[in-house]
Amino acid sequence: MDPRATRRPATGSIAVTTSVVLTTLAVVLLSALTAMAASHDNTVEWNGISHEGWLDRDPRCPIDGESFTVSFLTYTNDITSARVRVDDGVVAWIDASKTSTRGPYDVWSGAVPATAANDLSYWFEITDGVDTDYLSVNGLSDATPADGGFVIDYTTLEHAPVGATPTSDGGTAFRVWSPDRTVAHVRGAFNSWGTTDPMTKTGEYFAVHVPEASVGQMYKYYFQNSTWNTDPRARRLNPGDNYNAFILDPDSYDWQVDDFDVPDFEEMVIYQLHVGTFSGLNDPYGTATFPAGFAEVTERADHLAELGINVVMLNPVTEFPWDYSAGYNPVTAWSPEWIYGTPDELKGMVDALHERGIATIHDIVWNHLSYSDNFLWNYDGTQCYFDDPAIDTPWGSQADFDAEGVRDYYVESAFSWLEEFRMDGFRMDATDYMNIDEQEAAGWSLMQRLNDEMDRRAADKICLAEQLPDDSWVTRPTSLSGAGFDSQYYDEFTDRLREEIIAAASGDPDMYVIRNIINGGGQYLAGRYVTNYLELHDECWPESGGQRIVKTIDTTSPHDDTYAMGRSKLAQGLVLTSPGIPAIIMGTEWLEDTDFGTDSGNRIDWSKKTTYAGIFDYYSDVITLRTTVGALRADAGHDVYHLNESGNLLAFQRWDGVGGLIVVVANFSNTDYSNYRIGLPSDGNWTELVNSQDSTYMGSGTTNPGALTAESTPYDGFSNSIELSVPAMGLLILSNGVGTGVSDEPGDVETSLRLAPRRNPMNVGSEIALTLPSASHAVLSIYDVRGRLVTTVVDEVLPAGTSSHAWHGRDDAGRALPSGVYFARLTADTGSAGASSAYAKMVLLR
Repeated sequence: MDPRATRRPATGSIAVTTSVVLTTLAVVLLSALTAMAASHDNTVEWNGISHEGWLDRDPRCPIDGESFTVSFLTYTNDITSARVRVDDGVVAWIDASKTSTRGPYDVWSGAVPATAANDLSYWFEITDGVDTDYLSVNGLSDATPADGGFVIDYTTLEHAPVGATPTSDGGTAFRVWSPDRTVAHVRGAFNSWGTTDPMTKTGEYFAVHVPEASVGQMYKYYFQNSTWNTDPRARRLNPGDNYNAFILDPDSYDWQVDDFDVPDFEEMVIYQLHVGTFSGLNDPYGTATFPAGFAEVTERADHLAELGINVVMLNPVTEFPWDYSAGYNPVTAWSPEWIYGTPDELKGMVDALHERGIATIHDIVWNHLSYSDNFLWNYDGTQCYFDDPAIDTPWGSQADFDAEGVRDYYVESAFSWLEEFRMDGFRMDATDYMNIDEQEAAGWSLMQRLNDEMDRRAADKICLAEQLPDDSWVTRPTSLSGAGFDSQYYDEFTDRLREEIIAAASGDPDMYVIRNIINGGGQYLAGRYVTNYLELHDECWPESGGQRIVKTIDTTSPHDDTYAMGRSKLAQGLVLTSPGIPAIIMGTEWLEDTDFGTDSGNRIDWSKKTTYAGIFDYYSDVITLRTTVGALRADAGHDVYHLNESGNLLAFQRWDGVGGLIVVVANFSNTDYSNYRIGLPSDGNWTELVNSQDSTYMGSGTTNPGALTAESTPYDGFSNSIELSVPAMGLLILSNGVGTGVSDEPGDVETSLRLAPRRNPMNVGSEIALTLPSASHAVLSIYDVRGRLVTTVVDEVLPAGTSSHAWHGRDDAGRALPSGVYFARLTADTGSAGASSAYAKMVLLR
């Protein structure tokens, strides 16, 4: 998102230099891939190899001896060749080949031929140069496997995925876990809900293939000729008809984005979104039913792209009782909530967000199931899913994490969301209640299993823990006996920041407390291992004892006085600039005062995007910096070097290791300071990129425009310093220009090289404005999010001043480019300083 330089006063340009195009794109988007990808180095990287039969066979459930394709994953460019050993009574070797790439992984596939045998087995031989290893049912080995391999049994169907899986003959294979029952049937519309389709038991599972059972029909299981129940792994449920399950094809959705790259963890800016209350109130996108659904989020994806966030974190969207809920009372871990829409509508929402460069995180609730409508209770006439007596949490009973069928139920649900719905990670609810009482060891190992399997198969996707209180063991790697989460909610940050921003009303907040939370909580509780926020749903939810912080600051409606605006921007600005992964809740971007909840009165008010347009601009601009400037990444260096306890002000620096420096000044006081001296970690010219009290942001108007020259006056332990105007409740972001695109040449910022899309998001006919300080040969190029040149718009001598140039959203070959994030770079000879560049992030919408 471009920070609208054409509408802002001369407080600094957020143009970004050539080095950012190369450094930010390469580092931010590809660093995780580089770390995980291997090379042809005569070593097969075991930790990147995986094969899950229920996900990696096509068709998913081969029947009647038919041919099928098997696949496995490796790190990108890790291996040189692979084969599949197939044994149906006669051993055959099938060459495998790389068929696609998925994030940091290559997908290798081989075609297993049809057979007249009743069963067969297979395993993989995987080679990188002179190193050959093997993957079979018991894992990886240096020697040829002796475990019998992955088995396909066309008679028992023990290879069928658990649940209902459409088969190639138009029928369906059913498989259900029921360890203690001896008789089971599948009954549905396909057999007039009769008992003509008995299931065969193998181990702890029943299975049957029903040729007449087709996609769209409803069904249930019937145990011991007495107990009806639904499918725990149904991909769609009908709560209006006794929770009957629907047969669905998990592969029917036509994905439009096949190569989405999840933002690097250090680049993420998270936006929490409750589907039901996101849309419909004074909504310029049109009316929406209540509760709103996945389709309504899809229609408003442009707003999220305009804001600039790159991760949407959904409140839980698994099926829950009734129609109005925050989602924390689930009855299943598998199917989407019916009131929000169909599974394909959920996939369409994820697809639309991916088109705009936005990842989707699903909030998973594994610590309990709902008190009501809990069909897993006495599921098949036995208590197979729960301990007896049950272990209770404050919200409902906990499933039996010791039972392998229960553990598979949860972990495999995660990979259904990751691979069938293409979700980009998870927030796990209340992890402190995952390992309680007798379940302590089992709950901990279940979390470890999830994170280990994600590290193996979905290493580019994130898993966040709502861990309250803070516990570094939760984000400690599993190799060190930790739970292995990628990041955890930083409770200390939230609680202390809220206390001090509220204490600012009396004029006596403690700056050392703010320093401490910026510094983090030590190993595995700092940097990307923490997720920072001022308020998410619990803090804004009266049911949890909370309310929107603007209501706490300004108790009188409409809760938008100088202090509510000033202090909320200050606090959220610290969230967005401190080390760690920042998160905000929907409505923050326009000073929303409506509390979180699940009724129609809790819908966020879209008219406020216009009423508080300057607030929206503030968040959009700060988020742009957070996602494009390397010095503001989650793990970038930091140092709180200026602490004024009596004046209630502090300053800290962030750096990226390649010369880029950012200084953040935070004034918690109610005093406007003029000529306030701050040390600077480098000499030369600095620029105020953002000032939260800029009048453009509905602030008091006190700013520091133009080039700011560091003085050779030692201060704060540095050789250089500067005197600034620091407004009350102000948050200032300063840059030395290196790696941020801010001009470090002396003179008026308005005369420097500038680049600005006329509209952002931009449509296919939008124009890009270029400003040159003198007549120059200018080159305007467009890059995709991977840093690849897609087209050159301008390559000619242009006069001094501003000119506009159309880009129609096409590449050099004239092909229409998909909606998404692109980067424009202007390079020109600006005189004695030689060639310089400016940069803008753009969102193309079709």
